[in-house]
Amino acid sequence: MALPFDLTEDATADLEIAAAYLAERSEEAALRLADDLENAFLLIAQHPMVGRVRDEYSPLEGLRFWTSAGYLIAYLSDRSPILILAVLHGARDAASIIPNRIGRL
Repeated sequence: MALPFDLTEDATADLEIAAAYLAERSEEAALRLADDLENAFLLIAQHPMVGRVRDEYSPLEGLRFWTSAGYLIAYLSDRSPILILAVLHGARDAASIIPNRIGRL
C-alpha cells in the first residue's frame, strides 16, 4: 500500500540528519521522533488543511506548516498525495531554508 504522502529528497535528508543526531545520544529518542513525525505526516495527509499558511515564508499556493515534536513540517496541501518539503528543527532558520526548497520544485 502506498503512503498517503511523499517526501522530497531534502525532507528525507532532514529526517536522516535528525535521526542520526538523536541516535548518537539515545536510540530510544530517535525512534520516538520517527514515530511522532510519521504520525504527524499521516495526520496531515488525512487533513491537509490542518496546517497554517505562513506568507512570511512564501506566498506559494497550497504551502502549509505544521509542528510536531519541536519540528516544523512544510508541505504542499494541494497535491495528492501531499508533498512534504521540509522537516526542520525549531532552532533552524526556516525563513531562509523554505524559499530555497520551493525554488527546487
